[in-house]
Amino acid sequence: MKFIHPASRNTDWIFTVIFVLSILFLSCNQTISHPIPRFEKSPKQKLTPSRIIDLEEFGILKPGSAYRMGDAYMITEMQDEYMFSLVNFNTKEVIKGVRRGNGPGEIIATMCYQVNENRFLTFDTARNKIYQVVVSPDTTLVLEEVEEIHIDKMLSRVDYQGSHVITNGLLEDAWLVTMKSNGEIMSGVNYPSFKETNDAQPITLSFIYLNTHVARKPDNKKVVAATQNLGVISFFHYIDGLILEEYQQIKYYGPQFFLAEGGSVAWSRDGLTGFCGLDCDDTHVYALYSGRTFTEHGVECFYCEHLLVYDWDGNPVKHYTLDIPLYFMQFDKERETIYGIAYHPEGVFVEYQL
Repeated sequence: MKFIHPASRNTDWIFTVIFVLSILFLSCNQTISHPIPRFEKSPKQKLTPSRIIDLEEFGILKPGSAYRMGDAYMITEMQDEYMFSLVNFNTKEVIKGVRRGNGPGEIIATMCYQVNENRFLTFDTARNKIYQVVVSPDTTLVLEEVEEIHIDKMLSRVDYQGSHVITNGLLEDAWLVTMKSNGEIMSGVNYPSFKETNDAQPITLSFIYLNTHVARKPDNKKVVAATQNLGVISFFHYIDGLILEEYQQIKYYGPQFFLAEGGSVAWSRDGLTGFCGLDCDDTHVYALYSGRTFTEHGVECFYCEHLLVYDWDGNPVKHYTLDIPLYFMQFDKERETIYGIAYHPEGVFVEYQL
């Protein structure tokens, strides 16, 4: 019989405890490499489009997004002379308007759009002004100024709430904030932490998290945010319709980037594209996920074939795979569909029945 010294038994036990504790520690702190495995035990369903509409028929050659406005849809255009087209697919009526530029009635640059109380709003990031797009008496689309945000920093995506906005941008000190029109910040949310960003300067973090999608629960009590340049989805209480308080954060993977000349952020071609669309209803969050890299897919890394459905606690509910990947997505509660923009191979409006 082999003799085992008592001290060896103690040493083995100590090493075992250390090993187990290490595993537990790592499992509590490591990020999850990809969202798809979290949905392995959830129902999975492949969707085929319930409706496909060729937007070239309406003179829209490079669509970027679509928002339902009653019986019509406001389609944003990325390259055409006019930025917006209000299209009724049934009557074939099209109303266009608003040019890019620095002149009156024009928009210099915009990154976000919103339907708020049946109003279609857009935010000019260069002027820090919120505009409503309306139909003029001569049946063209024009801008009406709604609000100016008085801050000397560039804002990116702006969710207008009347008394304040939920926004992010080159804020340096916070990922997301609620802000009054006079620039006063009412609440702020810290940037998610990753080893890749441990040594990043605040302005670098601002650039990394610039493309963050935000959606509000219809009862205005919760907010969800998801990143496009890395894999993060976070859930917040929206206290008194004003204060953001994070209660669940899921970190899948950090950003792959390097600092280019002048300190700007350059993205790795091998980094995974994250969430390219986000919407919600009272019970679920609908996240359009890519998981593609520029190396493998080029610009099609922003075309998403995965629709991931979470509950408001961040739990996986269902995984849809889309027959035609979407570039942009919205949820239509009334019709129980998602709809959006795809390139198949040209720009089309696509709708899926859930």
